[in-house]
Amino acid sequence: MSGQASIPDDQHSRLRRGRPASSIQHPRLRRGRPASSIQHPASPTASGQASIEHPRLRRGRPASRQWHTFVPGIILLLLVTLPVTFVHAQSHSRLELIHADVNRGQVLPSGEVVRIFEGNVQVQQDTAAIFCDRALFYHRRNTIELQGHVRIIRGREQLTAGKVTYIEPRKLAIAQQGVHLSRPGRELRAEYLEYYYETDQAYARTHLWLHDQNSRAFITAHEGEYLPGEDRAVVRGEAHFWQPTEEGEDTLHIHAREMEYRFSPERTAFARETVRIRKGELFARCDSAVYFLEQESALLKGHPVARQEGTRIVGEAMELLFQADKLQRVVVRGKALATSVEDSLAGKINKLAGKEIVALVQEDRIQELWAHVNARSVYYLKDQGEEQGVNTASADTIRIYFRDSEVDSIAVIGGAQGIFYPANYQGEMKLEL
Repeated sequence: MSGQASIPDDQHSRLRRGRPASSIQHPRLRRGRPASSIQHPASPTASGQASIEHPRLRRGRPASRQWHTFVPGIILLLLVTLPVTFVHAQSHSRLELIHADVNRGQVLPSGEVVRIFEGNVQVQQDTAAIFCDRALFYHRRNTIELQGHVRIIRGREQLTAGKVTYIEPRKLAIAQQGVHLSRPGRELRAEYLEYYYETDQAYARTHLWLHDQNSRAFITAHEGEYLPGEDRAVVRGEAHFWQPTEEGEDTLHIHAREMEYRFSPERTAFARETVRIRKGELFARCDSAVYFLEQESALLKGHPVARQEGTRIVGEAMELLFQADKLQRVVVRGKALATSVEDSLAGKINKLAGKEIVALVQEDRIQELWAHVNARSVYYLKDQGEEQGVNTASADTIRIYFRDSEVDSIAVIGGAQGIFYPANYQGEMKLEL
C-alpha cells in the first residue's frame, strides 16, 4: 500500500478534529495558506522506504529536496584531514529513512516544528549510511541533530561521535564527544570538531590526536585546524610529533608550542617556538625546525644546540641526517663549536671550532668529528686511561677520531699549526680558540 499511515488520537494533541491524521498546522501559517505536512511513517513503498517531507515545502515539491543541503556537510566531516574528493549532493539526490523505532513530530513552545526519529535510527543518502540513537530536525532553524552513537559511513570513510549537529545557515557541521574520523591511511580523534563545508576547513580541539599511517607519524596538541586546499594541518598548544620505528623502538620525538604538518607534495613537519627534539641519545633544541619525513632529515634554526653522548654542538644552523631510522650525521654551519667536558673539577674542556662541523654517529656514539674552514681545536689526550697532555691545533680541516668514546687520534690537514703540552708541563698554555 502507498497510503499514509494513521496516527492514534493521543499521539498529537494539536491535531484538529476531522483533519487528516498526517497533517499538522504550523501556528504561524496565515489563514488560507495550504497547510504543510509532516509525513508520519507511511506504508512501505515499492523500495521499502518511507519519504520525509519538510513542513515548509510548497504543495507539490518532492519530499526529498529539503535534505540534500544538510547531509553533504555532515558526510564531508569524513574528509577534514584529507584532500576533499566528495561532491555535494545535487537536488535530485534523496535522503531516505530506512528505520526508526519511533517517528513523531513535536511543536515547541516557541511554535517551531521538530521532527524526531528515535531508536535504531538509520538513514541513507546516496552512498552514505547514517546511524544514531536519535535524530531531530528543527525546521525553522534549518538544523539537524544526530545524537547517541552517531556513525556515518561512506565507502571506506567513517565518522563516529556522540553527537553531530549541522547548521544550514552557517554551513557548519559540529561533531562532539569522542570524535573519530578515519579513512585508509589517516585518522583523527578529538572531543570537538567543526567543519565549514563551503571552505572545506576544519577546526578541532581537546585531546587532538592525528595519525598518518603511511609515514607512521603521530601528532597530539590542544587544538588544530585542517586546510584541505593546501593539504596541511596546523596544531597548537604542547604540540608533539613522534615517529616510531617499525620495531616500535628508538622513536623520534619533536615537541613545540606550534606545529604544521604537510601531506604534500612532500610529507613535512614544521615546529615553531621552544622546539625540542629527542631520538636515542640525541637531544636538541632550537627556535624552529623542519623535519622532512621522506628524506629522513631535520633542519634546525634559531640558536640550535645538540647533545650526543656527552658532546655539545652549537652553531647558527644545524642539520640532523637519519638513515633507516638511525641518526647518522649532525652537520652544524656558521660559528660551529663542539665541546665535551674532560674534567669538570679541573675545568678541562675539549673544544673543536670551525665554520662547519660534522659529527659522524654510529649506534648512538660519535665516531668522528670534522671541522672545516678556519678549524681550531683543544683536546686532552689519554693513553689507556693515563693523561698524556693537551694538544692545540689550527688548520683548514681538523678531524677527531674516537674509540670507546675517548679521543683516539687527531688529523690536521692544510696549513697546520699546533702545540702539544705534556701532562707535566708547568708553563703558561694558550688554550683559547
